[in-house]
Amino acid sequence: MVDLRSKIHGAGATQGVNLVVMAYHARVARDAEGVVITHFLDARVHPGDRRAPGQTSLALVSKKDATSTTGFANSARYTPLQLASIEQAAADNATDLIDVSGRVVGRAFGVRADLLINSGEVVVNTRTLTATELSVGDDEDGRDIRAQIVASVTAARRARDAARALVSEPTGGALARG
Repeated sequence: MVDLRSKIHGAGATQGVNLVVMAYHARVARDAEGVVITHFLDARVHPGDRRAPGQTSLALVSKKDATSTTGFANSARYTPLQLASIEQAAADNATDLIDVSGRVVGRAFGVRADLLINSGEVVVNTRTLTATELSVGDDEDGRDIRAQIVASVTAARRARDAARALVSEPTGGALARG
């Protein structure tokens, strides 16, 4: 889960956060008549946001889930009205999410919002939504937003592991301490 503590990012670390909100078609709950009553949205800090560098996870929610292919669930519950607010705030800053077979499996929306805690999860405050200038479209290398998120997280993990290795080396540890 992303670390947005003020001691790391300064005062207001959870305000005006640039986000990627991913709405997968299959991640919904329906009532007895088949009407969608809940969307399970995967919201992440945009890799271009000032708080993203150095983060080994950009997910707002990360909880263990044995049924997930990664072992973690990154979604929180939102109402259809909240998703509509996200869609409206994103306007044209949205893109289809495509699976490996080329099928559209959802949509990603770029927004800026404050974050809050709801039932122990960090969620998007849909009352503070605005547009963001950070695109959720493909970057200059042709990577979709999910690949951009993976690249950001991978770079942070490599840097963390390199720093740990340096400190654990016999001479590196001595230099780091003194």
